[in-house]
Amino acid sequence: MQDYRAGKIVGSTNRNLTILQLIGVPIGAAAVAIAYPAVRAKYGIGGQGGLTSPISVKWAGFAELLSRGFGALPQSALWALLVGLVAGAILTILETSKRVGRFVPSPTAIGLGMLIPAYAVIPMVVGGVGQFAWKRLAPKAEATYAIPLASGFITGEALVLLGLALPAAFH
Repeated sequence: MQDYRAGKIVGSTNRNLTILQLIGVPIGAAAVAIAYPAVRAKYGIGGQGGLTSPISVKWAGFAELLSRGFGALPQSALWALLVGLVAGAILTILETSKRVGRFVPSPTAIGLGMLIPAYAVIPMVVGGVGQFAWKRLAPKAEATYAIPLASGFITGEALVLLGLALPAAFH
């Protein structure tokens, strides 16, 4: 559903998106079938030095906490939880205000920033600040090239990881 929503934003049609998904899913599945064993062979999964999903590790810790109950938390953590809940509610209400809403940071973004480790968030912050400056200096160029450039950085990072992993898999 996210694809269709994003497609509507950029002016695509449901028909074109469906056709592209029908093409992209088998190609993506084939790519993963080749790339995953290569990445696993190079880096390993879990444990020390292996690839992990930082968000999944935090959710697993949260599930463990729920299984033990909130009594397992220190008292200060419960106060921090209460402060976070109140701050999140206030930010959400302020975000919908027509007067100050554009100046209020997104509570969703703040929450994701707390879940995702700094080594993944800091490049996003640097990119956001760079895009803000670019928009101020050259708004027309930013509007034309910002999304393709960001997509290229994301794809490039994945391709570099794969490029480093493939030789190790066939060594």
